[in-house]
Amino acid sequence: MGSYNSQYEEYYRNLRKRREGNGFNYFNKKSSSPASGYIGRRIIRDLIGTTLLFFIVIICKLVVTPQTQAVYNYSKKIVNENYDYKQAYTKIKSLNLQGIEEEATDFIEKMKAKVTGGKTIKERIENQFQMPVEGKVSSPYGYREDPIDKSKKFHEGIDIDVKENTEVKAVFNGKVKDAGEDKVLGKYVLIDHGEGVETKYGHLNSLSVQKGKEVKKGDIIGKSGNTGKSTGPHLHFELLYMGENKNPQNYIAIK
Repeated sequence: MGSYNSQYEEYYRNLRKRREGNGFNYFNKKSSSPASGYIGRRIIRDLIGTTLLFFIVIICKLVVTPQTQAVYNYSKKIVNENYDYKQAYTKIKSLNLQGIEEEATDFIEKMKAKVTGGKTIKERIENQFQMPVEGKVSSPYGYREDPIDKSKKFHEGIDIDVKENTEVKAVFNGKVKDAGEDKVLGKYVLIDHGEGVETKYGHLNSLSVQKGKEVKKGDIIGKSGNTGKSTGPHLHFELLYMGENKNPQNYIAIK
């Protein structure tokens, strides 16, 4: 997909400085307290929701039609009326906030693509990327019970059930951003595909690439295993866009 745009280069340069200055280990971010991670995610989601609501109100003020006027008046009515906020909070907690965030991101990407005449990141990934292995998804993306300590944690990728030493392939052209071993992911590979898109492969039994190596779609980057925090042979696979984890199953077809 080519090299980074200038805006992404600045983003990653600042991100790297913050991580180095704080002694942050990218692959140990799960070691932070569950409370701090939860609060951080809630703040991000609240900001996204507030921003979307702000734009909706602005559009309703600028584009005056019977429909937008109705939305604007209804918004004022909600604010002015005395609601059972405890009941409202219960309903909000039951919402799939992760799904709403994904939909908001997709909407913004589609609007940007219409303006530039290009394709969204999702469309590019769907058309160009392949799965690293063939197998059944044994653990999906999202909150789950940790298979080892049984606590509720956010699973930042998907687990694909494959036999040990199954060849793991690069999902698309890119450059190996990092490769090594971590106490949680075991042996891993992180590939930078450009334009803010990265993929991560964990619990590998062996590595076939080193940091800095250029890879092509379909190149073997290692073999699956059971290293790190794992209860059995499988491949842990993550998809990231601009440093944020995305659900791979929403972008890449699982065979």
